[in-house]
Amino acid sequence: MTYKRLNNMTGMDPVLNRRISSIFLNEFEAFLKTLSELPNHENGDVFQFSLHKIRSSLVIFELDNVIKLYDKLSTRKREGEEISQDDSELLFALDETKKNIEKVGEFLANQ
Repeated sequence: MTYKRLNNMTGMDPVLNRRISSIFLNEFEAFLKTLSELPNHENGDVFQFSLHKIRSSLVIFELDNVIKLYDKLSTRKREGEEISQDDSELLFALDETKKNIEKVGEFLANQ
């Protein structure tokens, strides 16, 4: 996997790519935990704040497609809609997040 936005930002510097990828990977894994706990929260404030913090990194790692999933879940929660542990959109978002965490991990291992 090649992250063009990351490479453009770093000038393809492998040391800087590793550093940024490592930080992002840790943050993305923490975000996954917050995402998985979304049904347990009364409102979506915690999730919305976590999404706000990681959004620019998601863009750098070309994960615009999952941002849309997260935004939709955030809106549903903010509007008071119940999101259960077996909610199809939540399960899909969790699966996509795990897949993308693996991709970033592979990228990091190959730097």
